[in-house]
Amino acid sequence: MNTIQHERWGESLHLDNGIYEIIVPLTFGIRIMHFSLCCHENILFEDREGSIRQEGEAFQAFGSEGWQLRGGHRLWASPESYPRTYTPDDKPIEYVRTASGVKFIAPVEQWTQCAKEIELIFRGADVVVVHRIANKGAWPIQLAPWAITVMASGGTAIVPQITRDTGLLPNRSISLWPYAAMNDERVSWGESHIEVKQLAHLPQAFKFGMLQEEGKASYIRNGIVFEKRYEPVHGATYPDGGCSLELYTNEHILELESLGPLVTLEPNAVATHQEVWSLALQSDVKV
Repeated sequence: MNTIQHERWGESLHLDNGIYEIIVPLTFGIRIMHFSLCCHENILFEDREGSIRQEGEAFQAFGSEGWQLRGGHRLWASPESYPRTYTPDDKPIEYVRTASGVKFIAPVEQWTQCAKEIELIFRGADVVVVHRIANKGAWPIQLAPWAITVMASGGTAIVPQITRDTGLLPNRSISLWPYAAMNDERVSWGESHIEVKQLAHLPQAFKFGMLQEEGKASYIRNGIVFEKRYEPVHGATYPDGGCSLELYTNEHILELESLGPLVTLEPNAVATHQEVWSLALQSDVKV
């Protein structure tokens, strides 16, 4: 673990455990901007021109001119609401080394009074990504931790279908956003899994969500397989019509998004949501 001066992100923390390389900027965030197998390319999207952004007078309440997509992996709070969930993560962050990794700590958000942390724990061929949101305000708030991984363009996402036999009763439901077309050419509604391609020539956005009982999703790009896993909570209430997993794509990106249950946080209470990440060569993985 060492600090570096990145050409685009400035001062950053560089992590290398001999399997994975991770880079987290320290001048803004929390954002995991680089995740790769050692000596391989970044699986995460990078907005190198800084052109994908939200701007407007609403951001003056945050003490900022706007929110930048940037890319990488970030922690939000669901349900989505503009501009509340677009609180700019443009302030420097701190980090603390732990026995098995590192914890990144963002300053308390001025408008929402939420404090966010992401802890990375190295565990063999896995990286455990622990997300925490604390309520630093004076009254209870309701939210669901929302872990958003922005994948590099040109790949294909794979989401397992629910196969549990429920007899005469339905065994799954799909949430669709208003702009999502069921016949979108990027999407294949397969029997065992759903595939979604990221295609640069299709600007129309597409998004769907589901209660993903298996708790995993994958992304394949240039011979590398990224997988994120999490533990859905049986019987819990999830946002967006009961979604523990959501997927969004447009001409620039594809996002794999997992969510924790909706919870009411009393002052100083903390909501936690954990993912487990891994990367492998496609030739070594049965997807």
